[in-house]
Amino acid sequence: MSHPLQGATPWGYAGGAALFMSIPSAQAALPQPVPSPDPAPDAAGPTDVQVIRPYGVGIDTHSKFIQGCVMYQCKGSGGQVVVRQREKEFKTHWLDLVAAKRWVMGIVGAYGDASTLRYCIESTGTYHLPVLKAWGGIPSVVNPLLAGASHRKTDVLDARTLAHHSITGLWKASFIPSEQAQILRVLWARRREMARRATRAANQLNNIVLRFGFTFGADVSMRSIQGESILSDLVDGRPVMVDGAPPDGLPADVRPIVSALLTDLRSDLKEAHGAVVASENFIKARDWPTGQGTMPGEQLLNILRTVPGVGVTTALNWLAEITDPRRFQSSKQVAAFAGCDPSLKVSAGKITSYVRRQGNLRLHQALLYAATGLLRRRDDPLGNWGRSIAGRHKKGGHKKACGAIARRLACGLWEVHRRGVPFSYEQYTLAQTIVCPLTPLGVILSPRSVKVLREAGIRNSHQLAAAYAAGKLAAITGFGDTSIDLVKQWIAKEGKHVRSGDPHFSEAGAPEKTQARMYSLEPGLKFTKKGDNRKDTSEQNSEANASDATGAAAEARASAAAPVRRSGTAGGSRALRSAATANGGHQ
Repeated sequence: MSHPLQGATPWGYAGGAALFMSIPSAQAALPQPVPSPDPAPDAAGPTDVQVIRPYGVGIDTHSKFIQGCVMYQCKGSGGQVVVRQREKEFKTHWLDLVAAKRWVMGIVGAYGDASTLRYCIESTGTYHLPVLKAWGGIPSVVNPLLAGASHRKTDVLDARTLAHHSITGLWKASFIPSEQAQILRVLWARRREMARRATRAANQLNNIVLRFGFTFGADVSMRSIQGESILSDLVDGRPVMVDGAPPDGLPADVRPIVSALLTDLRSDLKEAHGAVVASENFIKARDWPTGQGTMPGEQLLNILRTVPGVGVTTALNWLAEITDPRRFQSSKQVAAFAGCDPSLKVSAGKITSYVRRQGNLRLHQALLYAATGLLRRRDDPLGNWGRSIAGRHKKGGHKKACGAIARRLACGLWEVHRRGVPFSYEQYTLAQTIVCPLTPLGVILSPRSVKVLREAGIRNSHQLAAAYAAGKLAAITGFGDTSIDLVKQWIAKEGKHVRSGDPHFSEAGAPEKTQARMYSLEPGLKFTKKGDNRKDTSEQNSEANASDATGAAAEARASAAAPVRRSGTAGGSRALRSAATANGGHQ
């Protein structure tokens, strides 16, 4: 085997002669490489992460031309396998695109037919769609930021990079929507554009009337019937008898502008509604794919609307963006596509930041709107679950709850779309009750946190679990995120989710009248050499079996002494020393 130094020029000498010794003598002096033994067998086994294909095709798209590059394996002059490359530029006319496909098939036709042609193409706006229609095959549509991530950027280099991605199998095959799905997306895009225009016109109207002292826009939407009526009276010069309206009305020179904007607002709202009706009728008149085959559009819309918080608008948006549920293999992929998966940035084994991928912004926004509406409903388990999440955080609870509900909605929509059955809470734990064993609060939290809970009316672990499930802990003053995390960890370890009709409900530790006993902290604490100030279990059990009078007396004594259990802090150490002194100085 030839050494890497063979034929190389010695360092620091351009003439080719050796500085200290000749190249052959240097090779003789160097030890020969020892073949490494086979690595130890992996318990999990090897994983196939990449497939080297016999050819790769890369296409860089533009408005007027496309740049193509083909890489293919063949045998070289020495018999070894080499990769050759061919490049060519084509215009974007239909006949030129067909000619480009024939050119590619003339090179790689020996490896398959046109229906199985694999290629990577850059997704530049909608310029790649004519190529997909003309070529067919199995394309991999790649984001331009990933296609040419280099300092040097030219069309030829981008096409080569895409061809290299194609021959190495870096990207999976992309989902290409059918012509029926493209028509639905065009119809729904028209509705989205008209709604955007209507919002812009309403904001401009509110901006104009505010300049002249009309503040009714704070209470009445410009897009509502009442708002349009008020604006019509202002344009006609009639007096407006509403709160937030000065008596002089709008200036005469401003009225034509307000009238034109009001006309645009009405027209945009009418066209937006017409686009919704057209999209709904288009769906109802056709069959749409599900996980089990196809289903009539009207039936599919009714099934999608059984998901809590999902109406006509969200269902239409879902069908326009998803089209076929078989494109996803799991609910995690659906959540990632909808931008509902929290991602972590990890460096050196530590989490440096929490980020959320954008995903499909249109679908993500629609799911957030549905989640916001669910948070206002008191009769829905998903809304109650979201409020529980919001109530466990001192800051940003509402935003986190909306994101969590949006993820649930995305997974629920995918399940009902894939299975073709209405939504049901049977497989969810949202409607179940959290049942925890009756445990002294001092075992779960520090004495200071226990005191805060007692002032808030929470006297035992059952009430604590109920407050946690209802999302009421964050509203308690003095009960911070650290204490809430301790409660969360305790419930995750000791708690169980039990349905109300479960025959084992009472056996799982549900609160009963005979079990309602108050627990309080004794002033006496037992300490160890490591500074653990947690009370002894036998002492807690004796308190649990004590009478109510003894418990009341112990609670009175606990209010007199305030030992603080805080590990790892200076305040906790001072509290431990004070408690130890009060107990006679024994540690």
